[in-house]
Amino acid sequence: MTRLTFASVLFFAFVMAFMSIEPNQREAALGISSAKAQTVSPLNPCAAPNAINPTDAAETAWQLWVAATCPVNTRQYPFVVWEDWIEQAQMYPANPAAGLEVPNAKAAGPNATHLLHGSPLATLKKPSTIKLVPGLLGGADQSCNKASTPPPGQPNLVICEEVRLNGAVEDYIAGTKLWKRGGQTKAAANGTDIQFSPPSVEIKADWIQLSSIGLDCSTLPAKFFQKIHVETINGNCFALAGMHLMSKLQNKWIWATFEPQSPITNPYRCQVLGCTDDFGSTPTVTHGADTSLTPGLTALMTAANLAPEFFNYRLDGVQIGYFKPQLLGNSIIEGENAGVPLTQASCITCHSVSSIKSDGTDGITLLTSNPVGAPPALPSDAWIRRDFIWSLSEACFNSPLQACTQ
Repeated sequence: MTRLTFASVLFFAFVMAFMSIEPNQREAALGISSAKAQTVSPLNPCAAPNAINPTDAAETAWQLWVAATCPVNTRQYPFVVWEDWIEQAQMYPANPAAGLEVPNAKAAGPNATHLLHGSPLATLKKPSTIKLVPGLLGGADQSCNKASTPPPGQPNLVICEEVRLNGAVEDYIAGTKLWKRGGQTKAAANGTDIQFSPPSVEIKADWIQLSSIGLDCSTLPAKFFQKIHVETINGNCFALAGMHLMSKLQNKWIWATFEPQSPITNPYRCQVLGCTDDFGSTPTVTHGADTSLTPGLTALMTAANLAPEFFNYRLDGVQIGYFKPQLLGNSIIEGENAGVPLTQASCITCHSVSSIKSDGTDGITLLTSNPVGAPPALPSDAWIRRDFIWSLSEACFNSPLQACTQ
């Protein structure tokens, strides 16, 4: 007969006692912080997840957002991780013949410039919205744009935009020579299957110029800055009012959009489509009312040491397929800035139109409506899709929305 040591008896008793308690109590005993019994936060909250949660895409969206929003500096730009990524305007040189030279994202230094520009979609739909912001060193046209459909009481609303590409996106574009239109047309001629790698992440951020809605940052109360991220960029004060995040953790990417709870900058948040977040929000569904963070998301943000104002940002929703859900949009990015009715907004379907023809014609010319649901077919075999990435449209010297071969 096998002898049982005293340690063995104690271990056996511990196991039996542990298995007799409820699953959520087991998690507490192990020190696991989670909003749900079946979900576990990553050990390093500033490391992006490498797989999607198959039962809760909202958890994955939050893990990606938190990792990208971890602090870099407290008193100077870049403040958070995603601000240390390359901006799309830096990815596509004005003179492709001179080759590609991009800044080292880790060598930004104290004199780094925050690049903002107008929304390409907004200015494509309504060129009259282009608005020069004095002193702003922006992207390709050094300007922002007036909102296409500003809310009542904010007729002069000006919104600036930026699109950040993480290292995986930057490396793929550079390595495949898709940073120039000639590389893209060659890919189309060869029928190349453009496919980014799973770590790829893009973030689109829309900033409201606060002076355009009658606000002076020098006189705003402290609580305003505790609810929304504000930066002074080249003498202009901006509030971060809308964020899109897309991740290649699945073939059709993960699509998530975020807004702060602010009736001043985001008066229509969640009112048209409603917001659904079964991981981070209590209650799960809202139609404009403020919500509380779940204990699981609070623990994740706290572990990541996020700045206090980011605890007031909320997930509008997550899209993981053409009908899951069929509609997804941001009240600022689509609704006010680009003028896309949210009842016609689908992040995944719109991005599916990103394509290139073998003669250099860009797929932006095919975006003649607001597509929803299954992606529209390409006109012919001369076209290829660009794996949902619209920033590739920028790869055209002086004519980003037309045919070119440089």
